[in-house]
Amino acid sequence: MKKYMSSHTVPAGAISPGQIDQIAAAAKQDPVVKPYKSFMNLSEGKIFCVMEAQDEAALAAWFQKMQMPCDSITAVEYEGECGMVHGA
Repeated sequence: MKKYMSSHTVPAGAISPGQIDQIAAAAKQDPVVKPYKSFMNLSEGKIFCVMEAQDEAALAAWFQKMQMPCDSITAVEYEGECGMVHGA
C-alpha cells in the first residue's frame, strides 16, 4: 500500500472530536485503508490526513463512504520528521 496525504475543509466547528474518533475507529477496522497520521483544527474546519491505500481512487471512495469532504489527495514521495527526510 502507498501513503497519501489528504486535505479536508468542513464548516468550522461542524465536526466534533467524537465524530473524529468514530472515523478513526472505522479506518482502523477497514481493509481498504490504513490510518497513519492526522492533524486537525476543528474550530477552523481544517483536517489533514496521511493514510495508506492501494491507490488514490480507493482512498477517495473511502472518504466518500465516510461522508468526509475531501479537497485533495496526493501521493507521498518523501517523508520527513525532525529534519530527517527519506523516500516513502
